[in-house]
Order: sequence, then structure tokens, then C-alpha cells
Amino acid sequence: MPFNRLNHSILGEIRPRFALKIDCDPETALTYVEDRLYQDKTVSGERSGNLIFVRTPSWESHYWSPEMTVRIEVEEFTDFTQVSCLVGPKQVVWAMWAFIYSAIAIATTFAGIFGFVQYQQDGSSPWLYGIPVGVVLISSAFIAAKIGQRKGRDQMLHLISFLYHNLDDMCTVDRIDN
Repeated sequence: MPFNRLNHSILGEIRPRFALKIDCDPETALTYVEDRLYQDKTVSGERSGNLIFVRTPSWESHYWSPEMTVRIEVEEFTDFTQVSCLVGPKQVVWAMWAFIYSAIAIATTFAGIFGFVQYQQDGSSPWLYGIPVGVVLISSAFIAAKIGQRKGRDQMLHLISFLYHNLDDMCTVDRIDN
């Protein structure tokens, strides 16, 4: 993705992030984007302090719909206002998939440990089949998550476009390359 082209880490793929710098006051930018958020019917969301949560409206939303967290503030030791954005699945979806990955990894680890101990004592153990089963389950979960990411891609690009165009309407916007 062009907005995330410099972040090739796994975390950058799962929850893309990017930063912009603008030449206006943070409170002005927050208020402006918040006003546009309530006027534009193609997005929904709310503001909480210096954060704005931008989402797909409920009638277009599905399980894989993304949400974008936008933080606008003057960073320490800089002379500009920074807009930090994090795009990812809804918090409920994020927590559920983290639970699924963790549960599979823990079950596979315990099955593998128990299987290796039993194999060393008895010479055979059906518990060792838990390792390839765990690998298949983790791979299946990863593929399902990637399919879901692809399903929410257009909505994610719309959220980013909404933010960028609204900020660009009120001030100069430049990308920060980390």
C-alpha cells in the first residue's frame, strides 16, 4: 500500500500506520475534522480528547470493516503538528483474533511438550500430531485474516482518503517518512 510502503514489518501489515505533518494548530485541525466527520455520511466516528476514531457507517459495515485512530498533536522537540494514524480491525475483532492465535499456540506448545516427553519414555506418542495440526490451524487463521483484510481494503482506503482530503482543505499536509 502506498501510504505504508516504508513499513514492511508484520505489525505494519496487520495494522498499517502512517504519519502526516500539518501547518496548523492541533485543536483547530481536530475541530475541523470532527465537524466534517458529522457532515460526511460516508464515514462515522467520534472524538475523544486529541483522538478521533473514524469508522465505516453501520449500514455499510461488516465484520472485517476497519477503523482508523487519528491522533493530532504537536510532538515534543518539533515545530509542526503531527497527525499519527493507525488503521486496523475493530477492537473486538482484534482481540478475538489475538485470542485465537494465542489459544492455538498454547495448545500446540503443550501438546508438543507432552508428546516429546511421552515419546522419550514410551517410544511413541499420538500427542506429537498436535504440532502439525497446530501449524495448519495457525496457517488457516492467518489466511482467513488476510482474506478479511482484503475484504476491508476499499473501506480502509476511503477512511484514509477522507482524512487526507479534509486536512488538505484546511492546511498544508506532508507525509512524514520514518
